[in-house]
Amino acid sequence: MVGNSSSTHKKNGGQKYYICGGYQRHGKDFCSYVGWRKERVEEIVSMKLRNALLRLSLDNHFEEEIHRYHAEQNKHVYMQLSDLETEITFLKKRIEVIEKDIASGKAKPYYLDMLNEMRQELLEKDTEYSTLSATLNSVTIPDYYIDSVKYDMKTLISLLDNEDSSPQMIYQVASKYLSRVVIQRETKVMHMILQFKTGDITLYEKTLVADFTVQK
Repeated sequence: MVGNSSSTHKKNGGQKYYICGGYQRHGKDFCSYVGWRKERVEEIVSMKLRNALLRLSLDNHFEEEIHRYHAEQNKHVYMQLSDLETEITFLKKRIEVIEKDIASGKAKPYYLDMLNEMRQELLEKDTEYSTLSATLNSVTIPDYYIDSVKYDMKTLISLLDNEDSSPQMIYQVASKYLSRVVIQRETKVMHMILQFKTGDITLYEKTLVADFTVQK
């Protein structure tokens, strides 16, 4: 999406819109024309962003959301580990029973082969468990990062509340954390991706959703 003006002859360039960059460069054969009122787009984004940041800036809510996000991301791994733990516990108990039977002379001829098979299976399960555990994404949140983000949150909320704030200043702060804004043409639904990263690690990500409706 790129900025576009309905008329360059009017004061301030006329009504401003966001339109498809492909349409502007290649015409309707590339993409059907749809224009989204610039003021309305930015109003919705500002409102949703402000509300989300207000919630995150309360007490330790930001840190809690980061840990909740990572727990959710690793949920499938925890489920697999739980299943493996059950299987490992069962194998250990079965091996213990068979070993006692062999030691007491109660074992049947095939017990030794079965014991060797179970020990091999247990070794494989233990290895699988260790390998899977290593894939868990542990999260360490540096204090300086939390302090920096919270400062940015307060700054951005203040800028959004101030009607005289410079758009460039708002963009400079907002672009650190608002990674994407998408408007679905058919449904007129906006999706805003709020993302907090340190290095290559995504600490927290959330999609903010809003209907794009033109105010009367």
